[in-house]
Amino acid sequence: MFKKIVNCLIPIALIACSFTGVFAQDYPNRPIHIIVPYTAAGSSDFVARTVAAKMQENMDHAVVVDNRPGGNAVIGSELVAKAAPDGYTLLLGGSSVLAANPALYTNLPYDTLRDFAPITNAVMSPIVVVVHPSVPVNSIKELIAYAKANPGKLNYGSAGVGNTLHLAAEMFCLTAGITMTHVPYKGASQALGDLLGGSIQVMFDLPQTPLSNIQAGKLKALAVTGKKRVPVMPDVPTMAEAGLPEYNFGTWIGFVAPAGTPPAVMSRLYKEMVKTLNQPEVQNAFAQKVMTVMPSESPEAYRQFIKDETDRLRKLIKTAGIKPER
Repeated sequence: MFKKIVNCLIPIALIACSFTGVFAQDYPNRPIHIIVPYTAAGSSDFVARTVAAKMQENMDHAVVVDNRPGGNAVIGSELVAKAAPDGYTLLLGGSSVLAANPALYTNLPYDTLRDFAPITNAVMSPIVVVVHPSVPVNSIKELIAYAKANPGKLNYGSAGVGNTLHLAAEMFCLTAGITMTHVPYKGASQALGDLLGGSIQVMFDLPQTPLSNIQAGKLKALAVTGKKRVPVMPDVPTMAEAGLPEYNFGTWIGFVAPAGTPPAVMSRLYKEMVKTLNQPEVQNAFAQKVMTVMPSESPEAYRQFIKDETDRLRKLIKTAGIKPER
């Protein structure tokens, strides 16, 4: 009896494997949608559209970007987590979406590592520390000294509670042993506007956002994170050069699919994305936005990277006592 059951199951298994193989060979046969859980025109949107345009050209197949903002990126993320695992609905996520949110919220409607299948990282970006000209400092050491002499007097802006810009500043405060007051905004551009107006004095931001104002002398750049200086700001030292080598923070953005996406489809997506990211015109486009292309060695390596980053940010959030906005 047992042999009969086994003999019946074997053909079923073969049919299932055959179906998966046929499905993978037929992939893609309809548009691939990349969900961006933020509004258009931001850094994440730029990454998605740059990759989508080149992938579409390479594959001769439609790759569409859909912006689904809201809920601190939870709305768009949940949509992908619960989408069919067929390779046609992907999520662009990064430090905030895939690592900070799971560390910040205990009631997310999905589990990042359980409900997503990581494909690859795409880009890394340093953080630049900028201050309003009225702040009497010209270096990181002077900023730390001023903050210690004036505890709580400096206000820094971010794109929201738990956003990577917020976490970058909190890690700086903990590393330097200083206190600054956090002022959250709905976006980095709003915070930048108040920084230019002097309502806040400090901001940790992606370089491309304040770059023109730095170059115009409207803001002072004190340091950039990362191991190398930024080519568009060659006179701005790294954090290590500025006297705080133990500080390490940057942002990253990549792509994931719903968990359960067939391995052959995942392999195709990884291959196409890495091919796209390694093309000179794509790398040049990102370089103009002060982003460095850094694809993962494999989907498995990206999964481990996300896990490590989540653990790291969870420790930071707990130590800093950061609570999500109600």
